[in-house]
Amino acid sequence: MEYSFKFNPAQYEVLNALSCLQSEEDVKALKSVIVQFLNARLQNEMERLWQDGTLNEEIVAGWQGEHMRTPYRTAYEPLHRS
Repeated sequence: MEYSFKFNPAQYEVLNALSCLQSEEDVKALKSVIVQFLNARLQNEMERLWQDGTLNEEIVAGWQGEHMRTPYRTAYEPLHRS
């Protein structure tokens, strides 16, 4: 089976940056920057949801007892269903 992938401009830029990494320390540093970037975006989105009323203390308190884990696939289930 042959696969074809097309990268968007952001993915292409990340791949170009990865080609310049010379050591495991470089990989760790880049990973740290990416985590900080994604965390800032998440924090901004959470703040927006709080400000527009989508999130509030009542909703967050309701999450305390909620089971939100994705169920595990059993050993006999195929990865992809036809």
